[in-house]
Amino acid sequence: MQQIIKGMDIRESTLKEFQEGRIESFYMELYPSLLSYARRVLGPEHEFLAEDCVQEAIYRVYQSRRQFDTPLQMRSFLFTCIHNEIITIFRKSDRKERFLETRETIDNTLIDELVLQETLDRLYLAIDQLPDQLHRIFELSFEEGLRHKEIAAILQLSPHTVKKQKAKLIQLLREHFKDDATMLFLLAVI
Repeated sequence: MQQIIKGMDIRESTLKEFQEGRIESFYMELYPSLLSYARRVLGPEHEFLAEDCVQEAIYRVYQSRRQFDTPLQMRSFLFTCIHNEIITIFRKSDRKERFLETRETIDNTLIDELVLQETLDRLYLAIDQLPDQLHRIFELSFEEGLRHKEIAAILQLSPHTVKKQKAKLIQLLREHFKDDATMLFLLAVI
């Protein structure tokens, strides 16, 4: 039976393949979330270094791959490696003094960003399980910011149908997260 860790889709089979040196599944399942996390934490000035941070973290995890007993251990080590790479970048930058003064703020920001990434990953995992048309309406409405009329033109539906479908997708997400106050709050904001 495969175990899936909420937030980042790490399967037991992915861990086993990774330990055997096969990295394709690992990259397909984890790389986008890791890259998104690193970019957000690095901020616009250092965002271009996100891939380097993630690659270095993956290399370190790969070197230690046989030490992990569970996907959760691997996931924790990955985020710790990325965190450490980001700190190294800030230390090496010309803003070393500023970094030292704001160390506590950076650590708190990293924790906040990790929580945000986990929340977004869980939301997008639920969205991926929606029927294709609802998934497309979500993309057009919430990701691209299009209005009902614009979505209707693209999908060849009436604006009223788009409005009803959008309400349906939000209701389905609310039902999916009915026992999760954080996710319900996020959905209320939408």
